[in-house]
Amino acid sequence: MNMNRRRSRRDLLTMWTGLFRDVGESLKSSNVQDLRRILRPPGALESDTAFLEACTGCGDCAIACPTDSIVMLEIASIDKTIPVIDPSSKPCFLCADLPCIASCTAGALISLPSPSKVRMGVATVNLKRCVTFTGEACTICFKACPIPGDAIVIVGGRPVVSNAHCTGCGLCQYACPETPKAISIVPERDLVPGIRVPKDEYLAG
Repeated sequence: MNMNRRRSRRDLLTMWTGLFRDVGESLKSSNVQDLRRILRPPGALESDTAFLEACTGCGDCAIACPTDSIVMLEIASIDKTIPVIDPSSKPCFLCADLPCIASCTAGALISLPSPSKVRMGVATVNLKRCVTFTGEACTICFKACPIPGDAIVIVGGRPVVSNAHCTGCGLCQYACPETPKAISIVPERDLVPGIRVPKDEYLAG
């Protein structure tokens, strides 16, 4: 591996981890609303560094997406464009045939056996915003979930998310009528590998 390639890997990793701390003038996308919560497309390589290195920024996955859920985010500082999903703007609808993955010839998105195996993040319920915790009835997020009963269950009239089954598609967040949303997606990069618990919660004990 030559020096330019090593520098590229460092730049990509620094860009991804710093992306949400310092927006500055390096990011350009009128579609992206919440940079801290943007998701990688379905089937993205597990390692952020590997994904960013493999992705050519061709935009084929965005073109293949029939719901226009994937948008291209320009990172001007390293002259690279990457595909992302911002569930606050438009969620992933978990197409049965996952055409975004099929369109990727660079290997940045890998084949999955079914949409239920997509892992973009995990939904978390804000207990202070969800009306079910004040005694009101609501099952909107449950009904919006593509795998209700597995990814989201209703216990005692309240939504409970299964970290093991949640795909992070963002359909629950998109459907939630509360402002700010009472349920939102924590991107996979911010989860503890294996147990898929938000890192900040895990570290807090």
